[in-house]
Amino acid sequence: MNPIPNMLSIIQMTKPHGQVPNGMKVASINGPNSLQPLPKCPAVAVGSFTLWPMSYIDNRVSFGMVMYDPKWNVVTSAEKPGARYIYKIEKDAAGNVTFHGQADQKVTMSLDEICKMLCHP
Repeated sequence: MNPIPNMLSIIQMTKPHGQVPNGMKVASINGPNSLQPLPKCPAVAVGSFTLWPMSYIDNRVSFGMVMYDPKWNVVTSAEKPGARYIYKIEKDAAGNVTFHGQADQKVTMSLDEICKMLCHP
């Protein structure tokens, strides 16, 4: 059994403890068809790192995936087109993570994609 998928867990926080990258914003919604914000945003703990799905200030239909290190410094970020305004995150047994956004649009990141974000400054 591969222990790496077990390093991923879904967490809830009001905002990251580090800087939000320029052009991005913390934005969550209460459900796929809601405009009400969640009191806490879902994010992914990757060991002691945190992967946070941000939305873009220009409202493009993409998540800005931001990886924070244990001291809340931005390690890297990547644009994942296809959804915005996070409301739910799901993880499967293989470690693939699906981010659900407005109108129930979804973006999935493989465990490999997530691990590569840990290594790229």
